Amino acid sequence: MRLFRPRAHDRPPSGTRPPDPLHRPPGVVERMIARVEAVPRRRLYVILAVVTWFCLTFLVGMDTRPIASLGLGTSVQDYHLGSVARSDVYAQRSVTYEDPVRTEAARQQAASSVQPVYRLDRRVPSEVEAKVRGFFDRVGQIRSSHRPTESRVSEVVGAAPFHLPRDVAASLLSMSGDDFRSVEEGTLRNLSALYRSTAVAGGSLQQGHPSVITLSEARLRLAQASGGSGEVGRITGILSRDFLQPNYVVDRAATEKARREAASRVRPVMGSVQQGERVLSRGEVVDREKLAQLKALGKADSTKPWTALLGVALVVSAEMGVAWYFLERFRRRILKTKVATRLVLASALTILFTAVARAFVYFSLNPYLIPLAGFSILGTILLGPRMMFLLVVICSVNFGIIGQNDDLLTATLMLSSGFAVYTVVRADSRMDLLRAGLFVAVVMAVVTFAVSLIGGTGLHVALRQGGYGLINGFLSLMIAMVMLPLLESTFNFLTPMRLLELSDPGHPLLQQLLRRAPGTFSHSMQVGNLAENAAERIEANALLARVGSYYHDIGKIEHPLYFIENQIGRSNPHENLSPMLSAKILRRHVKDGVELARSWGLPEEIVEIIAQHHGNTRIEYFYRKALKESQKGGEAVTESDFRYHGGLPRSKEAGIVMLADSVEATVRSLEKPTPKRIEDIVSYHINSKLNDGQFDRCDLTVHEIQQVGDAIREAMIGFLGPRIEYPEALPPGKPKPEPTKHTG
Repeated sequence: MRLFRPRAHDRPPSGTRPPDPLHRPPGVVERMIARVEAVPRRRLYVILAVVTWFCLTFLVGMDTRPIASLGLGTSVQDYHLGSVARSDVYAQRSVTYEDPVRTEAARQQAASSVQPVYRLDRRVPSEVEAKVRGFFDRVGQIRSSHRPTESRVSEVVGAAPFHLPRDVAASLLSMSGDDFRSVEEGTLRNLSALYRSTAVAGGSLQQGHPSVITLSEARLRLAQASGGSGEVGRITGILSRDFLQPNYVVDRAATEKARREAASRVRPVMGSVQQGERVLSRGEVVDREKLAQLKALGKADSTKPWTALLGVALVVSAEMGVAWYFLERFRRRILKTKVATRLVLASALTILFTAVARAFVYFSLNPYLIPLAGFSILGTILLGPRMMFLLVVICSVNFGIIGQNDDLLTATLMLSSGFAVYTVVRADSRMDLLRAGLFVAVVMAVVTFAVSLIGGTGLHVALRQGGYGLINGFLSLMIAMVMLPLLESTFNFLTPMRLLELSDPGHPLLQQLLRRAPGTFSHSMQVGNLAENAAERIEANALLARVGSYYHDIGKIEHPLYFIENQIGRSNPHENLSPMLSAKILRRHVKDGVELARSWGLPEEIVEIIAQHHGNTRIEYFYRKALKESQKGGEAVTESDFRYHGGLPRSKEAGIVMLADSVEATVRSLEKPTPKRIEDIVSYHINSKLNDGQFDRCDLTVHEIQQVGDAIREAMIGFLGPRIEYPEALPPGKPKPEPTKHTG
């Protein structure tokens, strides 16, 4: 199937030539591919890297809330504290999260368990002394006034910084001046002595200290130190006790710091949500704990969009860097033909499947259904296993990010898709691909089941996840089976399945060859069998060798009667042509074959076999004829005019087809082929082509060439066995193979 080609039943406009059934104009896709292949490599790589980076960054890091706000799709509700759930919310994977409520309670408990931190306030004794002196100065002034007694008592009570009984105030007014000074000095002395001997704590002291006493104990000591039962001693004791202030006080800043440190040392209390567990019920209000669970599941916005996008951009940049290095290092090994087209396809498929992954998450589908294995199957067949391993790793990382940073999803996709690469790499037919896809589905189910168990889910939930994995495998197989023929034909890639389709003798181009050049068709089929047998002998691509042989002489369709295999019962037109013109006509079939193959969209590997199946060998028959005629006419003969111009074979398969073609054509020209003569012909062609350097550009070693020759000889003898004349009938002496007569 070829896209965008003119349909066969379309009639040409009036006045124009009818369409040529043999030559087809290139389609839109082919012209586009040709333009892509013509772009300078460095420029193409830069453009591809930039476009891929931009698309992947956008798809992986995009914020879908604006799209959802437009009513497009059923995006996940963006929850926040106090919001009401519009529907039930279930956990699509098991997660652990920091429980904010339990963590805060634990930290408060740790802070409250910290004892107050005390410090000795050295300013308190001097402040107390100043208060005592100020009080007595004021009382002295009141004593010297002449106001009524009750009024002065009230003033004394008001001058005290504490509640002073009125009888004490009255005593301070009525006592003598000596007693008044004795009370003042006694109060100052008692307080000073106490502060020098010990520290006084204000509140309840939780931990005892030998140099610290409580305020009540200090007042008791002051009462005992006042001595005497007289009025002076009683009032001194009262004032000393009431003027006393604690100088061992709580250090609030240090206490708060200690409590903060104790709280910070408490590790977060973790909660967990199991896969399949209902996190929110419809109508339920989101509290702090539920919000934490939703954030852990990626259903609540916990990061700023631009910071997340920046992180994604850096990750994708790193991926592009790895891919660039990988292609620079191994491009010649993994991409041999259509490099630009394959890179464009790799980029396009990566972007396409990333968009699919984004759609799965956007529409709240289970992320374990993302069919990355389908991409893996397609890429392995179209791009090769080495490149596909790289793309699988990149996509798995990106899909894990899309799936709310689900590491287990990344592991699942990477394992199953990597296994798909290994399974599909040896698939040679659609049935092999089907079997491999079914096996991948089973592996996908097992891996998903196992990863679910690792994530802490129960057996029931893990089995359900395994079912999702199985569905993923089938979905991937369906995608691969549908897209593979389309991509094979559109991009004209060589795959085993494509080769099988081309090997069908009912292919329209082979049918054209059969109708227009039946002798060439028979020769091509025979060469195909020989080449396949030889390729199997050295473990080359036997199917490519066979299919390449089928089409190697397709250019003879243009002028079939100029080739001897098609001249049965007809005169030889070369008898009336000069040797140079005959050689030119024979050379022409290579060029015609290449043009026909490209117009019919044959894979480039087969086009190369067509172009190289003669190498640059000399057309021996007409060259010798030209030499013979030049001796009579005296005209100079240029050897290059009698050589093919298709280029030396550049692959093992092309070298095999070249040898099989020449051997088959020579043997066909024998009237009585025998095993010995066939063996001599094979040896002759091997030696002549080795000496002529025809195998210099292909990867065949001398040993492999000998193995190829043996395989061709054995096959030829097997084909011609019933008509072989046995050795005893041969004339004595070594038979000398004759040069091929304008075989093409």
